Amino acid sequence: MTEPPKMFDFEAFDRSLGWMIREAASLEMYLETIVKELCQSPYGALLISGEPSSRVLNVCKVLIDAHPEIPQEHRAEFKKMLIEAKAAFERRHGYVHGAIAWVGDGIPGNMRSRRLKAGQDFRPIELDDLNQLAGEFNRLVIKAHTFLCLANAGFPVSDSYGSPATTT
Repeated sequence: MTEPPKMFDFEAFDRSLGWMIREAASLEMYLETIVKELCQSPYGALLISGEPSSRVLNVCKVLIDAHPEIPQEHRAEFKKMLIEAKAAFERRHGYVHGAIAWVGDGIPGNMRSRRLKAGQDFRPIELDDLNQLAGEFNRLVIKAHTFLCLANAGFPVSDSYGSPATTT
């Protein structure tokens, strides 16, 4: 005898989805603030406010490259964080822009239409993956916060990313 399909726990899903969205929004806010700081102009906000995450990431990279005073260690770490953020934002899109749908034996997932594709994409929902993504955004928020602090301090030389060097 086969077991009936397990009911989908919408409360757990909604909690995890909300956590992930909150962390992703926090990262976007930090990245926008970094852009405004690196622009060194009151008009920096016009460059980025309300833009999609992909544009914010691209502008961050351009501005990092445009500031030769940023130590190489900070530049490399921040660019690595931008690559990780891009991957996280791409994963986020599947959860945020998809509708709940079921296939086969009641497997819940996100169904979404894609530009220039006749069919729809279906991706099973995995609560562990969603929670991991929320945690990834949280980790990236901490990195972005550290970089913003470094930018506000004028990028002091440090012995490791985020740790100002000590002199004796």
